[in-house]
Formats: sequence, C-alpha cells, structure tokens
Amino acid sequence: MTNLVNSLGLNISITEAGIGITRRPDLAVLSFKKPVHIVGLFTKNKIVASPVKCCKDNLRIHKQPRRIAIVVNSGCANSCTGQQGDETCKNVVKHLAGKLELEFEQVFPFSTGEILKQLPEKKMLYGIDRALESPHHTFEEFAESIMTTDTVKKIASQNLQINGKLHTVIGVAKGSGMISPNMATMLAYVFTDIPIELDDFKDLHREVCNHTFNSITVDGEMSTNDSFIGVCPAFGESNDKSEMISTSNNHWPIICQAYEKVCNELAVKIVEDGEGATRIVELKVEHAFSFQDADRVARGVANSPLVKTAIFAADPNLGRILSAIGACAISRFDENKISVQINEYEVIQNGSLVKGYEEKIARQHMTMKKIDLLISLGVGSASRKVMFCDLSYDYVKINSEYRT
Repeated sequence: MTNLVNSLGLNISITEAGIGITRRPDLAVLSFKKPVHIVGLFTKNKIVASPVKCCKDNLRIHKQPRRIAIVVNSGCANSCTGQQGDETCKNVVKHLAGKLELEFEQVFPFSTGEILKQLPEKKMLYGIDRALESPHHTFEEFAESIMTTDTVKKIASQNLQINGKLHTVIGVAKGSGMISPNMATMLAYVFTDIPIELDDFKDLHREVCNHTFNSITVDGEMSTNDSFIGVCPAFGESNDKSEMISTSNNHWPIICQAYEKVCNELAVKIVEDGEGATRIVELKVEHAFSFQDADRVARGVANSPLVKTAIFAADPNLGRILSAIGACAISRFDENKISVQINEYEVIQNGSLVKGYEEKIARQHMTMKKIDLLISLGVGSASRKVMFCDLSYDYVKINSEYRT
C-alpha cells in the first residue's frame, strides 16, 4: 500500500465537520501531490446534484496530467438545492483549491446524504481546514467517512506483479439503498499505482463499470449523486512517458482483471449490505434475442417488488417471475420457450411447471442466503447477469426512518 500512496503522492485527511445528524467523521479530503489521470462516470438521472455538475465540468478540462484533490462529504447530497447549492459547491472547491495551491478545475467535489438539504458552507470550509491539519488517515477511515445507511465499510484490493514489481489496485465505496443497475446509488473510488494511458484508462473504467456496478440492484432507485472515479499515476517512476501502460502491453489482461475484481467485490458488498437484505440473488438471463432484451428482463425481474418479497419469504412463487418476464418490453418473446432454474433445480420448462416439480424442494433452495436464478428465453444467444437482494420488512423500516 505504501508504494501506491507514494506513486500518487496521496494524502488522506478525515474529520467530523457536523454535516449530518450523527456525530462521526463525515468529511474527507484526498490530495495528490503528483500528476495523475482521473476518470469518472456519473448518474444518468436527469436531476443531477451540484457536485456532480462540477465534477463533470472539471473532468472535461482534464486532458493533461495534473495534481488534483477530491473532497467528499456525507450527510448532505447538495442535490435539488438550486443556485445556492451550486454556489456553495463552487465556494467549497475554490476554498480547497486555494489551500492546496490548485486551480478550480483541479478539485473534484462529491456529496452523499439527504436530498433538498442545503450544504452548510461554513461547516464545510471549517471542516476542510481542520482535515488538512492531519493528512495521514487510511483508506479504511476514508471508507467510514462516506457511509450513510451503510452498516459496513466497503473496501477491496488486489496486488499484481508487473515486470517484477508489486502493484496495487484498491477501491472504496459506499452504497446500501437507492441501488439500481445503471450506475448504482453510490460513491466508488478506485486507485492504482499502475501508470496507464488516459484514453485506455477511460475505456477500462467504463467497461468494468458495465460488468460490475451497472449489474447490481437493491431497490431499482437511481440517485442524483452516483459517481464512480478512477485515479492512476500520469507517469512512471522515472517520469518517463515510455513507462506508461496501454492496451498493447503484455500485462494489460491482468491489469484489467485486477481492476474488475476490485470493483466486483465492492459491488457485491453493496448488494450484501442492501437495506434490510437477507438474501442475495445472482440472476442470469440467457438465450435472449439481443443483449438489450436480456438486460431488460434481468432488470425487470431483479427490480420486481413481488419477486423480491417472494425471495424474502423463501416462497417459490414462480408466477411472479413469469409475470415479471412477460411485462418486459423486449423485441422477441415466446412464452412457450421460457425455462427457469433455482440453484440448478429446474422449475419451469417450455413456459410451464416441469413434470415432477416439488414445491418443497424449490422452497428449500429459496431458503439459502445466496440463490442462483437462471432464466432462459430460448430465442437467441445473448445473456445478461445481475445481482440483487430481497425486499424485507427492515427495508421499509430503514427508509421510513432515514430521509434520502
């Protein structure tokens, strides 16, 4: 981990700024003393929080290696806060930029918490000043500082050897509710000490997001603040651009694998920590006519409240699954070609219950904490995987007591 911190020139500063209603660390500043590449993907919600607007604008300017800083607060999303929210966000960025001798566009702000709540500017500015006084915190402390309804810290890492040298990919995320597969309702940050060409880093980041964070759902809700950020060194150890790694490098496949493993582990942790979750389902839709069809069916089933509550009850209510499939707007569909398996126990064949089906056996499979659900549409070769959780009494309790 020391190599990664040194390669990025990274300092992590954490403090309790009093942004939220609970007394705990809620403000993090990550400053990079060396030039880096930063890439990002954001919510597709048409309502976009003030910090997301600012980050997207600053990322468009980030064409060349530069020192940067990241500031993250929990307890307030600074979303749907109008011009005042935009101005507060800009003032926070200006303040941190001045403290670190950076330009405005070198600072990237992120917020998570209650929507429609104005971000308390004075607390943010004072908190930044106080945080910068102790710049030696850990990734674990960073993970804790960005939690909202999360019950556990979410952190994952992978080590790999490149040309005899040990490298690291480490990720930190938050997310528990308002999770839907189109960027989850989350903040996620992945850092590596591997110097990667910017365009290739962007492509890697996007592809991995589609395979991981865009393949999970807790409740089908999409936040206004979703952000997935990646940071890597802009130069090798000797500051020679020839040391930069691209897709043509022999080590590219293992780099992609390590990056995806970290993101996948974070995505799984988000689903496992889904608000009130008691069971996790890994759903695969196969033999669809197109990827779009497979994706729509996967999302339709995974986000169906009736399917999710049946899973919570360990109830093999297969009609709910079939109904959710049929409700999806897909290009090619044949009810008589559908088959369904629960943990390899076939329950539906050619659109009807299989001969010899026993509900007792199906229920036993449904009682497991981890369930594999396979749906075949029988009309093509496309497939899609999605991970989701059940919908329990506690989900209602949590969301009736916590305002997002």
